[in-house]
Amino acid sequence: MLYTEYFEKCRNHYLKCEKLNDLPSTESFYRQPVFRVPTELFSKNYLKSIRNISKSIYQDFDILQKKSTEIMVKHDNFWKYKDDITNICNELVPFLEKKKFGCYLYVDKIYIYRTLKVNKKQSSYLWHYDNNPDTIMKNIIYLNDVNEKNSPFEYVIDKKNKEGVMVKPSRRGTEYWKKPPNGSRLETEVSDMLATNNFDTVKVFGDTGTTYCFNNDAIHRVNPIIEGYRDVINIRVRPTYNKISYIDKKYTTGFEVSGAVNRNPEII
Repeated sequence: MLYTEYFEKCRNHYLKCEKLNDLPSTESFYRQPVFRVPTELFSKNYLKSIRNISKSIYQDFDILQKKSTEIMVKHDNFWKYKDDITNICNELVPFLEKKKFGCYLYVDKIYIYRTLKVNKKQSSYLWHYDNNPDTIMKNIIYLNDVNEKNSPFEYVIDKKNKEGVMVKPSRRGTEYWKKPPNGSRLETEVSDMLATNNFDTVKVFGDTGTTYCFNNDAIHRVNPIIEGYRDVINIRVRPTYNKISYIDKKYTTGFEVSGAVNRNPEII
């Protein structure tokens, strides 16, 4: 089964279970692959939980950064913040179910990391797409104020419609699963796109708690730190046929498990 087929199956089931008259269209789902989540519509607990994590994680990263030899400092235990992360997911995920996906969702990945100054751009600092099936979205939440100098998230847009640009993944489900060309890195391709003057890039600035949802196959990158630091929570959501807990140790993992999804969309 392809992930797109499973997505439709999940949407039809959700429509019946929730006794709805209609759902957000799949056309709008793909047409707007990057958007700001209107967190002002959420309760005060959402931002409160983010600020709680922000204060504690700052101290954690100051310690971890001294030991890290990687291009990002990766937090190794997001479950330390289980209560606050659960509060965040309990507001963010149902919003995405109703307003974006039109189906039940669960959180399969939570990444918490700090971006650093780097001498050479590599990995996520290069233009890329994640090359997981295109029914999967990530939600990036800033844990501190972000400006031009401290590693804003950046994505490519089509100037015509001002929306993010996606790449069709080479991993699509049980019947179609291939390695991506050039490891899904797109430095040359993006340079060529920008040279045509039909495309541009957008850097995302914002205060602590700024939340952006983006399709994992939108063209994006991280920017290196010039001054200061940037701490982030990245929450990845996937469609599911049956309603389940948004996060659970049975299926929600972090950096300790590969970010590649199972070829079979029905396997959680």
